Amino acid sequence: MSRRVIDLALAGLWLLILIAGAGVCAWLYRRGLPRTYVRDLLHVGAGCWVFGWPGWEGWAVPTLIPALAVGGLLLLSGNKGGGRVAGFRQAVSDADERWSGLVLYALAVAILTPVGILWAPFPAAAALLALALGDGLGGLVGRNFGRRRFQLPGGKPKSLEGAAVVALASGVGIWVAAGYFQSPVSLPTVLGAAAAACLAEAVAPRATDNLLVPAAVFAVLILLG
Repeated sequence: MSRRVIDLALAGLWLLILIAGAGVCAWLYRRGLPRTYVRDLLHVGAGCWVFGWPGWEGWAVPTLIPALAVGGLLLLSGNKGGGRVAGFRQAVSDADERWSGLVLYALAVAILTPVGILWAPFPAAAALLALALGDGLGGLVGRNFGRRRFQLPGGKPKSLEGAAVVALASGVGIWVAAGYFQSPVSLPTVLGAAAAACLAEAVAPRATDNLLVPAAVFAVLILLG
């Protein structure tokens, strides 16, 4: 089977997964799951994209998929109509600002996918998994269990409980990426990158953490690697 056929087949599979994921989000919201939990589920689930990187034969097709997602989300940002698109928007976004966070998430994936396939698979995958797990689970815990509040200059109000989960879950994501891509990494490096994720999430202006968190983790892992 040629490289082009393999990549086109994988592209079809991932597009089906993307469509199914969007449909599940809308379905869960219609069944009464609060929007914040639907968004957290999407945030965490999107991290599975990195586990498919080794299966691609080239870099162009897997780079095109998240790039198209960015373009599609930008086009849909002004779509206030009905139908399935509106159902998905309602399930994951309660304001344009929330939608912009989704665009930045897709942009981070679009940037790091060719980087991970062509050059640095472990740092790129670790950056996206830190975003998926750390930011996703940290927000979930912070909203439901956060009691000790703080706010850094430029950032949103946070809780110490949520920040701790951001660091812990980011560290888990980095460790998983190291094992999956068979890249030895020291404990101080994991801790440093996890701390960078936590700090970036705390100082990021509203909605920009989806870009700043993976950028911080990737930079630390490159510098310490």
